[in-house]
Order: sequence, then C-alpha cells, then structure tokens
Amino acid sequence: MPVWLRLSIAGAATLLVGMGLGRFSYSPLIPALIEQGGLTATEAGSAGVANFVGYLAGAMAAPMMRQRWGEAGALKISLLATLMALFGSILPWGFLWIAFWRAVAGAAVGVIMIYALSIATRFAPPGKLGAATGITYTGVGVGILSAGTLVPALLEISLAAAWTGVAATGLIATIIAFWGWGAASGTDGGAAKPKEHPPIEWGWNAIAVIAARTLFSLGLIPHTIYWVDYLVRGLGNDNAFGGMHWALFGAGAISGTYLWGRFADRIGFRAGLTLAFAAVAGGIALPVLNSAGWALVVSSLVVGAQPGLTAILSGRVHQLMGPEGMPGVWRAAALISTIIQAGGGFIYVALFALTESYAPIFLTGAAFMGSGAIIAWTMREGR
Repeated sequence: MPVWLRLSIAGAATLLVGMGLGRFSYSPLIPALIEQGGLTATEAGSAGVANFVGYLAGAMAAPMMRQRWGEAGALKISLLATLMALFGSILPWGFLWIAFWRAVAGAAVGVIMIYALSIATRFAPPGKLGAATGITYTGVGVGILSAGTLVPALLEISLAAAWTGVAATGLIATIIAFWGWGAASGTDGGAAKPKEHPPIEWGWNAIAVIAARTLFSLGLIPHTIYWVDYLVRGLGNDNAFGGMHWALFGAGAISGTYLWGRFADRIGFRAGLTLAFAAVAGGIALPVLNSAGWALVVSSLVVGAQPGLTAILSGRVHQLMGPEGMPGVWRAAALISTIIQAGGGFIYVALFALTESYAPIFLTGAAFMGSGAIIAWTMREGR
C-alpha cells in the first residue's frame, strides 16, 4: 500500500474518533440528555459549547506536543484522550461531568485537526491532493453515520448503552489509526523533534484563510448542537427520526467529502471552495424556512457534506502556503476561529434561551456561512 494512502486512512480513522465521534456524536444524544439525563436545554447546549473551548486548549497545546512527541505521537495521545472522554461520558454524573469530558474531547480534536491532515497532504503525490484530503475527511462522515445508526437503537436500552456503543466504535477506529500512523515512522511527520515550521507570511491570503475558517466554524454551530434537537423537540418527532437524519448527515459527509474533493480537483480549489460555502449556507437556512420532509433531507445531506468544505479549504491553504507554510497558518486559523467559535457558541445558547426559537439560530448560521463564500473567492495566488 502506498505510504500516502496508508496515512490518509490513518487520518480518516483519527478524524472518525476525534471529530465524527468526539464532537458530532453528541448532537443526537442531546434530546435524550434533556429528557433522560437530567440536563436542561441550556445545560445541554453549554456542554456542547465546552467542546469548542476544549478545542482552543488543544490547538494551543499542539505545538508543544509536536515538539515533544512528534506529530504522529501527538495524534496517538489525542486518540486515547478522546476514548477516555467517550467512556467517561457513560457515567450519568450531571452537567459538570459531561461538560468536562466534552472539553477533553474538544482538546483532542484541536490537535487532530491541525496534524492529521498536515501529514496526509504532505505525502500526497501530484494529482492526489484532492483524493488524500477527501479520504481523510471521510472519517468524519463515517463517525457521524455510525452515531446516527447506533444512538437511536441503543437509546431504546438506555442512555448509558448509547454512550457505550459510541465508545466501542471509537476503540475499533483507534486501533486502525495506530496502525496507519506507523507509516509516519522515520519521516518528519513522526520524528520526535521535527524542525520548526517557518513563520507565517502575513498577507491577504493568510488573513482570508483565518476569516473563512472562523465564518465556517460559526456557521456550523446550529447543526452541530441543535439539528437533532430541532428535529425531535422542535418539530415533535421521535429519537429514531432524529437518528435517521443524523445518519443522513453522516452519509452526506462520507459522499460529499470525496465528491467535493474531486470536484475541486477538476474546477479548481478556489471555485470549489466558494461553491461549497454557498451550498452549505443554503442547507443551514432551508429547514427553518421550509420544514417539509424533502427540505429536512436536503439540509441533512448538504450540511452533512461540510467536511468536504474543510477538506477543500485545507487543500487551498496547501496550494497558497505550501506544505511547510500550511501548518502555521492552519494552526493560527484553528486558534482564532476557535476562540471566536467558543464565544459565539455561548451567544447561540443565550439566543435560544431568550427566544425559545430555532429560526434565529439557523438563519444566523447561514449568514456566517454565506459570508465565507465571499471571503473564499478573494483568495488568489500571489497575495
């Protein structure tokens, strides 16, 4: 197996654990946490935002972890931390307990999102950049699909059973990821003390990358936290209906990630990124403008494909900044966007508590995402 493919598979398994399960498995559990777990709607939303706060801590700690253990070592530690968070969440010990483990999972994702793709794209041969990013981000969709399939069925047994199923899935993916990262041994991706990345060359492209990722992060909050809750408690459906749509969300992530990557390879990453932002913005707004069944399905699939947007954005950064310049800009984007996302998350929670309506939440998210399309179009070579 080519090294780049093995590393892309490792990246996919790592994102499955960290992002697909560590972040996105929480959403289909929110209605049950409110109804069975003793959390209020505000507490459930705040615990979700704790994941964003943890992400910031992880992104800040990532360079120190890289310096001490190398990129592959940092990813392995983050995988184990996510597993601890998933298994720890099984215990029904209230808001502070679940919020703590959401923060731990977020911290792990903060490291994973910086280095998993960095390694995968570094070893992608010419013409395979879209494939490498697409394969890597497919892991997010597989994790979401797994959660959407497992959670509703296991909730019929208990909330603890649902958490256990998610954690067991994470354990299997972690084993695969450890195998894949073994290919990083002897490379700068796995070195114990890799060389320092060059300083960021500040210009419009670097600023635009940070702005685009920040707008993406703010725009995604409604579906990350409130989508299944809107479907179940907002529209009066059962948990199985919410789980079905979360599975569709995951199916969109699996298919959309690869298709967006291939699409960008054909029409160019600049146009592909702009169109991806615009499509996701429409998908976020649609369900509160029209709650018909077809509109809900379209929203689940289109917004579910959002890992493809991140994949294209990361590929675009790779093009504009080069393989050595990418990690610095990507980390800066992660730090700044997460600081703003964490604050924005609490604003979303407060807005929902104030209005008790889902419409302002989703329309605000769509506005942020649509603004990202404008920023994406301004990023050009040589700027």
